[in-house]
Order: sequence, then structure tokens, then C-alpha cells
Amino acid sequence: MAAITRIQEAQQKIQELMKEKQWLQAHRACLEILRFDPENIGIIHLKNKIEKKVKSINRKVIKTDIEKLQPLWKEKKYKDLLLNLKQLEPYINDVPKIKTLILRAEKNYEKEMRVELENDYQNEIKKTGELINEKKFHEALQLAEKLRLAKIHVTELKKLIFSIRTNWINDELVRNKILTEGQKFEDILLFYQSLLLIDPTSEKIKNLITQTKKKYQAYKIDEKKEFIYKSLEEIKTLIQLKKYEKALEACLEVLQYDPANKLALSYKKNLTKKVEKLIQNEVAAQILSTHKKEREEYQKDKKSFIKI
Repeated sequence: MAAITRIQEAQQKIQELMKEKQWLQAHRACLEILRFDPENIGIIHLKNKIEKKVKSINRKVIKTDIEKLQPLWKEKKYKDLLLNLKQLEPYINDVPKIKTLILRAEKNYEKEMRVELENDYQNEIKKTGELINEKKFHEALQLAEKLRLAKIHVTELKKLIFSIRTNWINDELVRNKILTEGQKFEDILLFYQSLLLIDPTSEKIKNLITQTKKKYQAYKIDEKKEFIYKSLEEIKTLIQLKKYEKALEACLEVLQYDPANKLALSYKKNLTKKVEKLIQNEVAAQILSTHKKEREEYQKDKKSFIKI
């Protein structure tokens, strides 16, 4: 009985709030009762009535707000329009017109931005060309990459960026001609690697790196020609003396300077097998020696050994 009285009092309180147009508090009170008594028809009726009234009020308020935006439409201030319309977005289900207006404003704003971007693009392209002529390739590339973020003239910008990188690399090659035509191969390779930072896909630079490595290898072989000849003769002597491990070490040293040396490769193949066999024999001999020693110790003192 006490519970019924409390619900009746709450219902009366809700009606008073409705008369005072305190719709939010009235709605919350309805929800509070329905938490404990979800089947209460009277409260459900009041809740629906409040929601209907709130929707009606919202529509009127939103209609007024939309009318206030007319000057912005006339002045084509689409950015400001979007900011105002986005604030009305939570009421889009009650007033579907809001969605239509947002789409219209977005379309016009995008069109406006494209015009601005196009104007800016032409000015920036002109500036990029000036930077290229001044051989300020780094600044030109940065500007072109910035333009690419706008996602307009994508194909044209792709070609421009490729052109900037190519011209930059060619300019660096011309300026460093004395280095690249010399014999400081390690410095040359480092220089080419730095050019790959400009364009990691440059086939020209990749080919130059490959050619330089071959030249460097040939240069090292030529420099060590006498050493290689003497080493090969020494290897031959060591093999005759059956000093296979030392011969293999000498062979590997030759291959450091001349990895394609056919005679050294042939020696290496044969010597590797011989050294492996020696190691196997040494291990086997060591095992037999250990076993013999343990057997002798066992014969001397059988009690100190534990049988498993």
C-alpha cells in the first residue's frame, strides 16, 4: 500500500513539473519510476506525452535556428554554416531537414575549397619551378610533396616529383664527378648510398653501385695480385706437407680479396673435407683414449665405480 502511495505522489509531482514546463526533470522522474515499475501504464503514458511535447518544442526551436542561418547562405559562408548545422545534428531524427542542409553546405564548402586549392596549386607550381631553376631541389621536393597532400592533379604531381628527384641526382653526379671518376671506391659507394636517400627507386644509382662494387673488387685483386700468387703457391706446399688447417686458413684469406678465384675455391672445397675428417678422427681418438683411461681406472679400483 505504501509503494502505491509513493507512486501516486511521484505521478502527481511529474504532472506539476509538466505544468511548469520542466520537461527534462519530468522525463527523468518517469524513467526513475519505470526502473522499479516498468509496466506502469500511467507513467508510460506521461513519458510518451513528455517526449512528444519535447519533440514539438525542438522542431519549433530548430526551425527558428535554421531561419537565423539565412544570411550565411546568402553570404556563402559555408564553413560557418557547417559549424552551426553540426550543433543541430543531435536532433536530425526529429528534423530530417538538418541532414539535407548539412549535405548542401558540405557540397558547397568542398567546391569552394577546390577553387581555393586550384588557385593555390598554380601559384605553388610556379614557385616549385623557380626553385628547380635555382637548383634548390630539396625545397622544391618538399613543396611538391606538400601539394600532393591536397590530392589534386595526382598524376601531374607524381611526374613532377620524379623529375625533381632525377634532376637533383644528376646535379649531384655532375658536382661530384672528380670523386666518382677516382679510385676512392668506399667514398664513392657512400656517396651513391646518400643519393638513394633522394630516390630509393633510382635504377641509375643502383646500377652505378653495382658497377662500382665490381671495379672495387677488380682493384683489390690487382692490388693483391702478388700476394694472391704467393699464397696459392704456399697453399700448394702446405697441402703436400699435409698441413690442411693452415692451408685452409690461407685459402680463406685469398678468397677475401678474390672471391671468384677458381683455384682457391677448388682448394677450399677439398681442404674443408680433409679438415672435417681430421676433426672427426681427433674426436674419435679422444673418445677411445678417455674410454681406455676409465677402463684402466676401473681395473685398479672397481669399488669406486657405481653400476647402473
